[in-house]
Amino acid sequence: MKSKWLWVSSISTIIGVLAGGVYLFFAEHSLLLSDKDLTLSAFWSTFMLWVFVLMFVVALLCNVLAFMELDDEHRLAGVNQRLRTMLAGTDRQHQFLQDAQRLLSRKGQLSASNKVTADYQILHAQRDTLVFIQQSELPVDITQVRMMFQQMLAIDVSDGLVVSSGGFSNQAWIFAQEANISLLDSKSLRKQQKRAKIQQVPVIQS
Repeated sequence: MKSKWLWVSSISTIIGVLAGGVYLFFAEHSLLLSDKDLTLSAFWSTFMLWVFVLMFVVALLCNVLAFMELDDEHRLAGVNQRLRTMLAGTDRQHQFLQDAQRLLSRKGQLSASNKVTADYQILHAQRDTLVFIQQSELPVDITQVRMMFQQMLAIDVSDGLVVSSGGFSNQAWIFAQEANISLLDSKSLRKQQKRAKIQQVPVIQS
């Protein structure tokens, strides 16, 4: 840990230890030195004692400031990490939506319809498919899949597709299989992208 407060605290501690050592050995009423000729005068004894006390206080304050600075750095680092994670998640979500739109455009024409709410679109292909694209990274639950099925019944469409990078709950998977609704998450999107690339590879006939 690098901090100017720790440097000041270390220097103050060293000065305080030296002053305390001088006071103990050479003070006017020293208990460690019996030779009275080497003792300090009352002025210097008091001076060394106050230097020791002041350096101790300075070292204590600098340690407190160093810990406060370290706590601020950790808090700032945590905020930066959360911000980077959030931005990375936003980029992944944006890329997922782009790839999903590109995949759907290869299957047919995707368009809005006044027969359904604005959250749904219809994919016009050999068979019309009702499409719902989750714009957030939250997983899709069974309630959203049921709403999709109700919209399918209302416009007499037998196929449905829900797109979500956040995945789906177990109940949503079970209900979707029974209602003929396909679920497209990040894993299945990658599989379909690989399958599409393989189909695009030209076959060389000899």
